Amino acid sequence: MAEQQSMPHQKCQVVFEISNEVGNKIGGIYTVIASKAPEMQKLLGPGNYLAIGLFNAFKARNDFEELETPREFEEVFNQLRLEGITAKYGLWLGGGGVETILLDPSYLLDVPLITGKPERRIDQIKGFLWDWYKIDSLWMSEVFDPMVAFGWAAGVLISYLVEMPRFKNKNIVAHFHEWISGPGLLYLKKHKVSVGTVFMTHATQLGRNIAMSNEDINVILDELLQRKETIPPEKAYQYHVEGSHQIEVLCAQKADILITVSEAVARETEVILGKRADFVIPNGINFNTIATSDNLLSKHLNARGQLARFVEAYFNPYYKLQFEDLMIIHISGRYEFHNKGIDVFLEALEIINRQLKSQKAAREVLAFIWVPAPVSGIKPIVSKAFEIAKKHRSLIERPLMRMNEWLSYTTQKFEEHIESKTLREFFTEEEIAAINALALDNPLGELQEEMPPICPFIINERDTIFQTLKKLDLTNKPSDKVKVIFYPIYLSEMDQLLELDYYDAVAGCDMGIYPSTYEPYGLTPLEALALGVPAITTDLSGFGLLVNELSESHSDGIHILRRKGRTSQEAANELATIILKQLGLSKKALENARVKARKIAEIYSWENIIHAYKKAYDTAIQKTAQKKE
Repeated sequence: MAEQQSMPHQKCQVVFEISNEVGNKIGGIYTVIASKAPEMQKLLGPGNYLAIGLFNAFKARNDFEELETPREFEEVFNQLRLEGITAKYGLWLGGGGVETILLDPSYLLDVPLITGKPERRIDQIKGFLWDWYKIDSLWMSEVFDPMVAFGWAAGVLISYLVEMPRFKNKNIVAHFHEWISGPGLLYLKKHKVSVGTVFMTHATQLGRNIAMSNEDINVILDELLQRKETIPPEKAYQYHVEGSHQIEVLCAQKADILITVSEAVARETEVILGKRADFVIPNGINFNTIATSDNLLSKHLNARGQLARFVEAYFNPYYKLQFEDLMIIHISGRYEFHNKGIDVFLEALEIINRQLKSQKAAREVLAFIWVPAPVSGIKPIVSKAFEIAKKHRSLIERPLMRMNEWLSYTTQKFEEHIESKTLREFFTEEEIAAINALALDNPLGELQEEMPPICPFIINERDTIFQTLKKLDLTNKPSDKVKVIFYPIYLSEMDQLLELDYYDAVAGCDMGIYPSTYEPYGLTPLEALALGVPAITTDLSGFGLLVNELSESHSDGIHILRRKGRTSQEAANELATIILKQLGLSKKALENARVKARKIAEIYSWENIIHAYKKAYDTAIQKTAQKKE
């Protein structure tokens, strides 16, 4: 794809980056901007990068440090209040402490435009969008209004910011992420505000909705590209996303620069939005926030130790798992059963379980499913098991210290015959009594004939993942060679069970599995690679297409599952083969695969990618200057 060259004298000096996920973690876009923001600030210099996000009181508590409004912003914030918009100034902690403004547009949603009349401000805003651009929001769901209110508020804010002394007469780019911020871009265009505009789509609304249906989005794209046609406008009405789709189309066409994260999304924008992307810039990784090369091994070992404690507490009441022989794998992401390839992952697990059982294999697989879903707390029996395991660990702490001291002393003497001791000799009588009392108090004894639960949380038993696991007979029987734990909450070191955040949990695994059928980019496999964990992605993901161009020397670190033009069963068979091959690798080969995984990730460091953004921003400024001439 041809990229336009910026003229030397037309350089971007200031960037406003707008997303409802700034300071408000929802999905992958948060991670992308949070990891990119420190590099942008470093590139542009102090005071020239400003993140603009949506204020969420609950999430802001731990992610946003509100500061006293600087005097230079006071007039702007006062003007916003007159328009029903509250602005908060501070630092985005998750984004490396960059300067941030969070917007609360709730007044636009709740307060009538004129006292005594039912029309709200948001209804007037949607009326403007219809009058100016023919954006049809009449039948959009109630989720649409808050998003439009945020985007509009961002546009109003920027129209005032550009007049501030700090920013006046500077080359400014406003970078809008996704249709949600799009009304702000359209506001700036309508009012001819002098900024370069960049619109970035991480996935099109219509494309995602088609992919979640029974239609094959890739077949549709291929056919329309071959005929050089765009998707019919009525398709958006079929999926009830006409308003957001129309905003997206207009933003793509009116922005000075359109950016996508992958060639996969560039195909979508060409067919669905009617414009080929000006720049394709992959998402990057900030290694300082994930793991530096110096602490990668310790991160893996610490996480592995915590996973061992989890496995002990979870399975020991029922039967013992040999943790050292376990291959630990995981799948993670949004609950999109087909799009994210969860269906294929579960089918592959059933195949692996069957094959390992028939081979009477010594090694086993533990598969985590880290896909958030509604829960009603931890199952009482699981809570009790972990409480007892914690007490048990504290009771054997001192005996273990004595044993380690004895082993260290005895083996350092290098005698031909090592003095033997019984296990009991390392315990005091009080410690033995306490352990016996704990055993008597153990309410799990009556459940010895049962199996460890598929899910440690109380979940709707009609849940698709839960039902599929039961249907495939992946139920954690002692004879099963594949054990499965569906863990449907956001990972946190404070969650009382696993007690690991997402990156630490991934670091403790042997492989990350991401067999998506629709994945515009695919940050999760890149994150796994950055943590030194080999990963599986697909030839239908943006990241998969990107790494598919790498040499064969990287193949042990990343595997590309073929999904294009294949059935789910064919994909599941191949996925099972890849995982079984990894299971059979020697310890040295596994270590080499970890090293290769990390090396692949280093290609996509923000330090290497950020200059592509600077080039795109400079081009936006050049285009703006040309329009003025």
